[in-house]
Amino acid sequence: MKFTKAFMILAAFGMAFVGCSNSRQHKDPSWTAKPANMQVVFTAPIIMDTEKDANGSNDWPIFPWYYTSENRLSSMGPSSLPIATKDSLMLPDEMKKMSEWFSSAVDNTLKFNSNVHYKVSEISKDEVSYSEQVADGENLRVPMPKSMDSAEVYMVMDSISLKSYVSLREGTGTNMMSVGLTVGSTINNNCVQISALYAFYDAKTSKRLDYGFLEEKQCADQKVIEHDWQNVLRELILHTIDKTPIAQF
Repeated sequence: MKFTKAFMILAAFGMAFVGCSNSRQHKDPSWTAKPANMQVVFTAPIIMDTEKDANGSNDWPIFPWYYTSENRLSSMGPSSLPIATKDSLMLPDEMKKMSEWFSSAVDNTLKFNSNVHYKVSEISKDEVSYSEQVADGENLRVPMPKSMDSAEVYMVMDSISLKSYVSLREGTGTNMMSVGLTVGSTINNNCVQISALYAFYDAKTSKRLDYGFLEEKQCADQKVIEHDWQNVLRELILHTIDKTPIAQF
């Protein structure tokens, strides 16, 4: 019901969720006991959008909403620097900002949609091991924290990627009666996408409770702003905890 309401609201403003067609999940129906607490850990998100710096010598990741963030554009004023200058790029000392944004967005979603006490923190790739499992008939690389000693259940998110792109869709057609043709129009849809591997574990026994790969997309004919990325990440987290004892919906 929540997902349906969200779709109706977005549709009214020209937005639509493309969905999660590439997602694969394994939900264990035997996991029914609500844990006393949960530790959420994630590895650094990967930014797929890049631009060269002013010298044209390096590719740097950029904040996915940089191009159209109205708040930033208005604050920068008419003298704002063009794309591909160093001020627009995520230099190494700024990469931490993306992890902080991701952590805050995950925390804000769980705050209103989970029913357990939890903490959210970033871990390095060196602190994660992997195994091959099957989900929806396909092999899947499943992450697992090497250390689980601070909560009853662990939720790990890994291989997190964010990217933006433009897709074309058909608009309304115009009939040209004099020549017997119908001329259609095309509309640029600005799309945002977040994907991630995830898994839940019983920290005491190391039993894997749930796992999968999720890919959430949203496209609109409007400018993309930071709030759109927050919406997509929220849907990804909601699908992650859906049908688990963690969810309160």
